[in-house]
Amino acid sequence: MKLYGVGVGPGDSKDVTVGVVEILNNSPVIFVPVKKPGVESAAYKVVKEYIKGSEIVELVFPMNYNKEKLGKQWKENARIIENKLKENKTGTIITLGDISLYSTTMYIEEILKDKDIDIVLKPGITSYSKIASILGIPLAKWEEGLAVVPGSRDSSFNLEKILENFENIVIMKPSHKPEEIITALKNNNLQDCFKLVVKAGTEEEIIVDNLEGLKNGIPYLSTMIIKKS
Repeated sequence: MKLYGVGVGPGDSKDVTVGVVEILNNSPVIFVPVKKPGVESAAYKVVKEYIKGSEIVELVFPMNYNKEKLGKQWKENARIIENKLKENKTGTIITLGDISLYSTTMYIEEILKDKDIDIVLKPGITSYSKIASILGIPLAKWEEGLAVVPGSRDSSFNLEKILENFENIVIMKPSHKPEEIITALKNNNLQDCFKLVVKAGTEEEIIVDNLEGLKNGIPYLSTMIIKKS
């Protein structure tokens, strides 16, 4: 049995790599992450034009932070995948961005490693690579450092120290800590040195470059780039 884990990029179907399209075209079953049953998957929306005749199986990844409940759901998702692979031998699970960067699907793959399943990962374009190209800026140049940190609810990074030690900072999933981010930007006099892009590469893309635009909260599908120079 073989399971492909593929990243489909941040939201533009044209950013899906040739390698990922090839895997999708040859996959009899495709596992699609959803917040809850019946809700359209953002990842599936990106690649549905490349899927021809495959069986689509939804996997629920609830938007909560109860580790016990999440653990049970991940095991259930792994069970569904294993049973489907016994029928089809090969399947593919998709995720936004890059499969190996803060991807929830990686927890499923960790469970499946104990099974007789060959897991193959195929990378996708990261949100911050896409954003840098949209803005026409380098992520880092010469010998500058680049820090990529999570802004998720449970993350414990010290943004003040990171801003002090790196010239370029990417904050993934910043929606849970807008107040902390605003304070750190002010304290380091960087309020004019950031760009926040919401739903990069989609028709709903929004670019925010001022603190006023952050005060009412940060949408979930967002990434921030801070450049000190």
